[in-house]
Amino acid sequence: MNVVVIDSARLAGEVDFPMLDLPKFGWQQYPEADTSEVPELCWRADIIISVSTPIDRKVIGKAFKLKLIAVAGEAYDHVDLEAARERGIKVCNVPGGNPEDGAMTETICAQTIENINTFLKGEERNLVG
Repeated sequence: MNVVVIDSARLAGEVDFPMLDLPKFGWQQYPEADTSEVPELCWRADIIISVSTPIDRKVIGKAFKLKLIAVAGEAYDHVDLEAARERGIKVCNVPGGNPEDGAMTETICAQTIENINTFLKGEERNLVG
């Protein structure tokens, strides 16, 4: 399982994602990725975590293993929901999560991981679109 965080610096405050409920996984975390770099950074990802960097049709098309896009915050308008739906990729968010509020960063990180762990168990939590 490969997880790629493409824009952790867009969360105000200290970013510290808890561990996933998996015995083994790859985790790549980038503070900020230029939009043109995202397809190359995510091509092997099973899960992409994004605060607000666009996840468009090109990214979704190149990420051949992609199963989940986890938005670290409430707003998910930067994700191409139609392209995700066409590929059977789920998209979840953190309702009420404001990435610009440093006091919420710990909660957003924890809820994002909880969304992923729930998905890995074959259940659904905070799905959008």
